[in-house]
Amino acid sequence: MQGGIAVGAGVLVAAVAACGLDLRGLGELPAEAGVSADATTAESSVMVEAGAEAAPDVTVDAPPVDGPTGDVAAEAGDDGGPDADAADALADAGPDAGDAAGADACEAGGTENCSNGVDDNCNGLVDCADPACASQGFACTQAVPAGWSLVAYVESARPSCPSGWGSSAPIVEGADGGATCQCSCGAPRVNPCVQGTLSLSLGQNVCGCGQVQNVPLTSDGLCDPIGRSFGQPCGPWGDGKVAALPPAPVACAEVHQLPPISYAAQGETCVAMESAGAGCVGGGGCLPQTPPATACVEQPGVQTSCPAGFTQLHVVYPAGGVVDGRQCGSCGCTASATSCSNATVTLYDDGTCTKNGVGVQANGSCNGINGDPTDAGWFIYTATPDTTACSGAATSALDGGLSLDNPRTICCP
Repeated sequence: MQGGIAVGAGVLVAAVAACGLDLRGLGELPAEAGVSADATTAESSVMVEAGAEAAPDVTVDAPPVDGPTGDVAAEAGDDGGPDADAADALADAGPDAGDAAGADACEAGGTENCSNGVDDNCNGLVDCADPACASQGFACTQAVPAGWSLVAYVESARPSCPSGWGSSAPIVEGADGGATCQCSCGAPRVNPCVQGTLSLSLGQNVCGCGQVQNVPLTSDGLCDPIGRSFGQPCGPWGDGKVAALPPAPVACAEVHQLPPISYAAQGETCVAMESAGAGCVGGGGCLPQTPPATACVEQPGVQTSCPAGFTQLHVVYPAGGVVDGRQCGSCGCTASATSCSNATVTLYDDGTCTKNGVGVQANGSCNGINGDPTDAGWFIYTATPDTTACSGAATSALDGGLSLDNPRTICCP
């Protein structure tokens, strides 16, 4: 086009000179100036149009051109600069030129990707709006309310998570620790025939030493202190008297059984592993179908109500979030023998009840003794119960309870 501009400029100069006009005012023409001529009027007119700032130092030097002035103007006007060229190219491309870029985003007869929000197979349907996604196992979920997140929930089972959803997270709902423990009674903790306070008298004859009469001996069946020394106030010892204790109620071993923890439900949750696609009415997402799970929404903590569109409220806890702090109360197991036999008090000189033992038969009569109890300071009382059966309540109260950590609220349609 620059050759055309040079020719047009030369014609312009020749035309001006032919009309007798002064050329001094024209100066030098820009190299890319446009020229137009109106051949329909008797008087010729010249208009110089510059598309950008004129370059004043460019000299137009072109030989005369034969032919009508109108032809020159038409030829000069054909070149409108780079913008005109772009517009001509777009006009020549036709109405389908703007669609070329979009054609690269899909492939006719291709496979629809149901998670990318794009019409991949060029049928005008995006993700779940395309029946191809239903055949791939995708379906629309409800729109997720602000502050909630999407989760697939199985209430009372723990199957494998649906395809396209994460691994199972076991949860429990409605944990109940019960109210009472089961009880059973074991053997008596101590001998019921040796619990209580005895009364001991010693003597040289008929157990009548005045300084050693009715000495209290408190027994628990072990090596117990006498609480005083006997000495020899009445000379050498020869007899002693002590009465047997009656059987006493004693505690028995107790076996408690906590009630099992029960649950309203033991299920699982699964989180979507891929982003949701489009093509769903109401703003829902296109995701892999969840059966046997249900597409629900969840929020941390204990919530008292569900958002619109979700009516089933579940407060759940991770399976490891249930901490058992329960304890059983007393079952009241006791034993009391009907009678006791073979009762004996043995006096010792040491706190381990091993030195210089002197036995006194405990039948309430004055009986002879063998040995010297002068230095005795400890004793053991023994007797044999006729029965050791224990009895108690079948149940006991439950103290404490369950601690439930990390609660979550799940709301389902």
